[in-house]
Amino acid sequence: MPLNPSLLVLALTVLIISGLVKLLTVVLGWLAWRTRAAERLRVYRRELADGQLRSEAWAALGVVLADAAIIAGFLYWTGPRHAPFSLPAALWTYAWMFVGYEVWFYATHRLMHLPRFYRFHAQHHVAKVTEPLTALSFSVLERGVLMGGGLCLHYAALHLMPGTQAGIIAYMLTNYALNAVGHGNTEWLPKRFVTSWVGRIFFTPTFHALHHARYQGHYGLYTVLLDRWFGTTFEDYPQVHARARDGEGLTRMGERLPMAPSPAAPAAVPGAPQTL
Repeated sequence: MPLNPSLLVLALTVLIISGLVKLLTVVLGWLAWRTRAAERLRVYRRELADGQLRSEAWAALGVVLADAAIIAGFLYWTGPRHAPFSLPAALWTYAWMFVGYEVWFYATHRLMHLPRFYRFHAQHHVAKVTEPLTALSFSVLERGVLMGGGLCLHYAALHLMPGTQAGIIAYMLTNYALNAVGHGNTEWLPKRFVTSWVGRIFFTPTFHALHHARYQGHYGLYTVLLDRWFGTTFEDYPQVHARARDGEGLTRMGERLPMAPSPAAPAAVPGAPQTL
């Protein structure tokens, strides 16, 4: 069966644009990652694994091709269902994609850490210490699950509310940018961020660096809410974040930091009588 010429042109267009955007985010991420400021703010102060960059580069090539095929097919088949551009519809589409993909990612990511499915996720954990290229290091099957599932959520929503391609594109640009930052193993956000109301919702590079170092926990994408609700956060996350900001990132992958003492429970004075 011959390829549809319009679909082929769309696929090539998406491949070029999507590939260039991914390349740009990784290159900019690397330029930031190599600065002196970034070196001082490392979450894990360790060298990359031997062969890591080569493995990730090959995986990234597969991701670029897979994304182009998935996105082009989605735009081709759902194009007539999309509403004309309007700011409210674009914002609604963006919000739905952000929230829906957070839930989809947490659920599938946690499933892929089960022994029977981990082989499909193992490529991403070639990086125990991450860098911006890790953002594109996935098996083709896992990328199909993540990207295809996210777009299917949007397709389902099109039956209930107006959606725009502009909203999808805006979300994907956000996704690419935050992915590169989140895999940078560099803590750019201040100490007070983690304990602020914003930090109780959104992630930091430290949050995801801990996932790569410890595997079990911190499954969320760009928010910490689902991890908090389902008990998959690491208790020493604020302490690790603070250490990175102080230029004292961890040097051992399994290292756990002691919890900060509670201000409501002052330390006992040696020799003082204890009350019951």
